[in-house]
Amino acid sequence: MTRKMEFHGKVLAKGTALVMLGWLAATTAGRAQDANTSHSFSIPSQSVASALVRYSAVTGANIVYDGTLPATARSSAIQGQLPDRQALQQLLSGTGLGYTFGANDTITIVAPSAGAAAAGSNDETALQPIVLSGGDAPGSYDATESSVGTKTDTPLRDVPQSIQVVKRSVLEDQQATSLTEALENVSNVRESATSANRASSYMSRGFTSNSHAVDGVMLDGAANNPEYSTEPDMAGIERVEVLKGPASVLYGRGQPGGLINIVTRQPTEELTAEAKTQVGSYGFRRAEATISGPLDADGTLTGRIIGAAQHEGSFVNERPDSERQYIGGVLQWQPDTDTKVNLSVNHTHQDQPYDRGLVVSDDGKIHIPYDRFLGEDWSMVNSHKTQVALTAEHQAQDWLKFRGSVRYNQSLAHDRGIDFRGLEDDGRTLNRRYNLRTQDLTNLDLQFETVMTFDTGEIGHTVLAGVEHVRSSLDFWRERGNIAPIDIYDPVYGAPMTETSGLLDYTQDMISTSVYLQDQIDLSDQWKLLAGLRYDHFDQDTETRSGDPTPSMDDGALTWRAGIVYQPVDTLSFYTSYATSFMPQSGLGEGNTPLDPEKGWQIEAGVKADLIPDRLSATFSVFQITKNNVAVSVAGEDYSRLTGQQRSRGFEVDMTGEITSGWKVIGSLGYLDAEVTKDGDVSIIGNRLIGTPHWSGSLWTTYEFQEGKLEGLKLGTGITAIGKRYGDLENSFFVDGYYRLDASVSYKINENLDFSLIGRNLTDQRYIETTASRTDNYAGAPINVMAALKASF
Repeated sequence: MTRKMEFHGKVLAKGTALVMLGWLAATTAGRAQDANTSHSFSIPSQSVASALVRYSAVTGANIVYDGTLPATARSSAIQGQLPDRQALQQLLSGTGLGYTFGANDTITIVAPSAGAAAAGSNDETALQPIVLSGGDAPGSYDATESSVGTKTDTPLRDVPQSIQVVKRSVLEDQQATSLTEALENVSNVRESATSANRASSYMSRGFTSNSHAVDGVMLDGAANNPEYSTEPDMAGIERVEVLKGPASVLYGRGQPGGLINIVTRQPTEELTAEAKTQVGSYGFRRAEATISGPLDADGTLTGRIIGAAQHEGSFVNERPDSERQYIGGVLQWQPDTDTKVNLSVNHTHQDQPYDRGLVVSDDGKIHIPYDRFLGEDWSMVNSHKTQVALTAEHQAQDWLKFRGSVRYNQSLAHDRGIDFRGLEDDGRTLNRRYNLRTQDLTNLDLQFETVMTFDTGEIGHTVLAGVEHVRSSLDFWRERGNIAPIDIYDPVYGAPMTETSGLLDYTQDMISTSVYLQDQIDLSDQWKLLAGLRYDHFDQDTETRSGDPTPSMDDGALTWRAGIVYQPVDTLSFYTSYATSFMPQSGLGEGNTPLDPEKGWQIEAGVKADLIPDRLSATFSVFQITKNNVAVSVAGEDYSRLTGQQRSRGFEVDMTGEITSGWKVIGSLGYLDAEVTKDGDVSIIGNRLIGTPHWSGSLWTTYEFQEGKLEGLKLGTGITAIGKRYGDLENSFFVDGYYRLDASVSYKINENLDFSLIGRNLTDQRYIETTASRTDNYAGAPINVMAALKASF
């Protein structure tokens, strides 16, 4: 099978390269950029200073304005795809302010009394200027705007919930090859489990989520297990966003701890191309490439194609290698300034070992070496995932935008997985069984939304109204068989598969329909409100072709959120909010009874500040989350039970940006007190939730020399620290905390070629990275290195 996957990887890599070279040849003579560039704007009426900050973030222009402008000066709303100059004129209309253009994309905003003089003079010293750097500049770590918190382009400081963004510049500097590595940069967010190395689930603020969103749409509606998904490939990711706390008002079903949203890479207006090769410890090899640009003479049609192939060994002895191939493409059609249509398609294939990790002995310790494999070489998982998305938006009026999307994804996984059944009395003989399993999941999501921007008197509104319809279907087939046990201290491999029995065969269909409404209200320059309401109705039917029939489920949920933001100055926001969540459960209770949906709520308060205006920002937040109707699997059984209620409370600090020219930083610190507060088993009340440390944090920083002989040299270092964690709700065992020290060096060889080297776990710590039960514990890798060579054009 390995040879077959290598063959497919070579074919994919060669085919992708040929397509990219053909595209490059066809588009080298692409169009020149129009000097009067245009962008998509959604800036409601507000103070001129705040509006100019948002204009700068969208266009990348440097704005110079008089810091003593009257506080009563209020901008006009601008909405839609507009030329930059026209948008600025519209924004300033009625204020009496003027502007002049200077060098290096600098625009000077001129007070009324100075208007005539400025029109004929370049003297800006009398204005006591403040410079606003253009938004998310290439290579910066700091993000100023995100749509994940409101589904509108809103400054992060205006959203009354904590939102963290890990940009592609961070992923590149850290040579991140997995979503897990990207999320290590975010406070109180970390990998929860790997589901036997099939796919990762992630914990946010103490609660584990088995799914994520892509470009603002939740995936895999019928599934409540991560193994039905395939890991996203980093080649297609522009940035990773994390909305802390409940997100059901905008995204429907979900955990109250937060939402992970993956923003994909889009086409560019100019022709660009990149190719990167990575090699590392334990047989790691990876190649990826992308090309993007215009496809026609007038630039109304643009596109991007991405391809990647990866081979990865392991520090775990006897464990089989894994393979991954990814290919994706995006077409964007923009016939005029008011209309945009996107079509994206991507496919991921993985072939990887099924690995349950390490087992805990009766004394609550892991005594065997961390590089011990307790499976067999035939225990593998083969999975495919295809995603197709068609989105469109149209600016019907200055104040009215329509947008819609159709998204389809299909996941197919086959595995021969070996599960552990516990140790015998001798403490060394591990009983095992294996599953033959096929899981086929399809998901269709349709959304239609309107965005309305208007004023009622002196109060500004941005109203979002939407409907969503989701159809998901899961076909599941499984048989089981026992295989020979293994000695965990002296393993002998080669146990054959035996005959299987215990057929489980069913189809589970889920249909949900939702309506939602949200209003962002600018009461004044200092006070902003956010309120949202959503109703979801879902039907779940299970057709069982073996075993006992499963009852249908028909239910609904009303969720809401409200928040307020106070901004005494433009660079400081205080906020508080309340939000609720719900999550249908695909699992079953004893006797095949359906489980009630999980429901949760959160109260949060915090501060968002620009520590260095437009360069370095920080968020501090405190929160409490309560979740009811929590399902936990029963050891040795095929059903779950509801533990009752769990609570998480804590605080977080996140910081991103640039301290001085060339010195970038992204850091986080989190404290978490997560415990069981109600349960039928009173013995576990007060126990900590699985895998939740009290303290965790990370810091990553780089410095790039800006001049002299060392210009182009970039040095980086980082540390990740995680506290002690319990591995089950009984708190019968725990794994120790750990820290990991990383460092990197990179050098820009010339305009088009970069070399980088990163070392991880440089102190060679021996640690457990994730724990999920006594038979699901995964060790972190010892010291390892990775080198990359990237060419860009």
